[in-house]
Amino acid sequence: MSVSNAVTRALSAISNPTLDDPIHQCSDQLTNPLLNDVNGALELADAKLRVFPFKDVQTCWRRLYTDASILKACLIIISRCGLSQQGDLAHGHEINASELIQELQDVEMETGIDPQAAWLDEVVHTLDRALIMTGAPRREAVIESLLGALQEATEGNSEGEESTGQPHLEHPVTRLSAPSFEEIQDHIEEVRTPLVITDAVDHWPAMSTRPWKSRDYWWGRTFGGRRLVPVEVGRSYTDEGWGQKIMEFREFADTYIWNGDLGIKSPQKKANNPEVHETGYLAQHDLLSQIPALRKDIGIPDYCFIDPPGPEPGTPVYESKQRERDARKESQKGPADPDLPAGASSPNAEDNELDAESPVGIPSNPIINTWMGPLWTISPLHHDPYHNVLVQVVGTKYIRLYSPRTPASQIHPRGKEVVTSSEKGGPPDANPSEKLIDMSNTSKVDVAAIELSPAEADQWEELWPGFLQAPYVETVLHEGESLYIPVGWWHYVRGLRGGVSVSFWWE
Repeated sequence: MSVSNAVTRALSAISNPTLDDPIHQCSDQLTNPLLNDVNGALELADAKLRVFPFKDVQTCWRRLYTDASILKACLIIISRCGLSQQGDLAHGHEINASELIQELQDVEMETGIDPQAAWLDEVVHTLDRALIMTGAPRREAVIESLLGALQEATEGNSEGEESTGQPHLEHPVTRLSAPSFEEIQDHIEEVRTPLVITDAVDHWPAMSTRPWKSRDYWWGRTFGGRRLVPVEVGRSYTDEGWGQKIMEFREFADTYIWNGDLGIKSPQKKANNPEVHETGYLAQHDLLSQIPALRKDIGIPDYCFIDPPGPEPGTPVYESKQRERDARKESQKGPADPDLPAGASSPNAEDNELDAESPVGIPSNPIINTWMGPLWTISPLHHDPYHNVLVQVVGTKYIRLYSPRTPASQIHPRGKEVVTSSEKGGPPDANPSEKLIDMSNTSKVDVAAIELSPAEADQWEELWPGFLQAPYVETVLHEGESLYIPVGWWHYVRGLRGGVSVSFWWE
């Protein structure tokens, strides 16, 4: 698709929202219509997004932020590519959408775009912020078309990787090579323990024809490294000084991942403390939705569509989900029916409750997240509310797992902690605001410290009594291997070699 066609389609979509579009709910608070004051609309939507927790933000403001971002990007493209005679639209001039669309339909770019053009950065950043900050509801395809058209208009292996030593495995996880669907189903439903699966993703293009270990390939998929990504900076999200920032992929890659074309580098060492590694980690991010072209490089494992067992009664995840169900039921209670006796429920209440809890239709796709970082990236000991298949596409990871039935007196879970929105939730650029967050899914134990100094057993026993006696299993996950982690299992992850992983969560 040409740039002018992509811009035309984007403007048509923005100027003619459907009747059921939530963006209409913003109109009462807009001083001027979106097409007359794109910057004002973007500022208003941005302010509304600074609500914490982010889940409380109304969909209409996410829609406004998205459309205002797309419109701003389109106006920059039109002005810088000379697609209109209406002047410099990039600086807030009032827009006649129908005339502009008609004008664009009669224009066809005859030349490409200079890949070094400075304005490209602003356009790509504006569109990526919309994807990262809002998820771009109803507009994912529009943004992808714009970015794809721009990248097409600008267009005319890693070796020597560093790694840490592989740990000696005293309690290895069971491994199966290319198991059948029935074997995996039996394991998930009956055995219910972690499992390493080998020789199952060799057909993925990310492993061969579209190699994710290639710096050049990532450059091509990220518009020469211009695409923005959210990056966690610091050793672990439980450490003081840990934070998040949005940066260009090329800055992330050059700072934390690649030594030019020579290979994956070691983490940066802090100048004031050379013993402390500072890592940049693209962690738990839906990168494949942000850049859909990458989604074609992988496949969803068939076993992610198995209906798995729920968490075991009495385990932390079970108790957490039970509290969520109770809270949901309480919030769904409506006013008492005056025609019913006191304490009686509606005759359809039980049916409605069952309907709400029952799956409808075919299983939905799993939640897919991408993880990318150098060696010594760490996920502290924690558990998730989903079953998980973690696929190592590039590099190597060490993973240690503890049963969900490990007593709290040994696993030492955290409790509720006061954090700021910029540290543990909400848009990464949000203004910090204090909030009480439930961190009970994360352990206080610093497994990395124990790994580095196993001889300090007395010190660790004093800090975390009983932890060193807790049984566990462990594995080293190599390229092309997958790890099944049952719901609720505590797991600690450390990068032995820089690389890329993809996780699939489902329930």
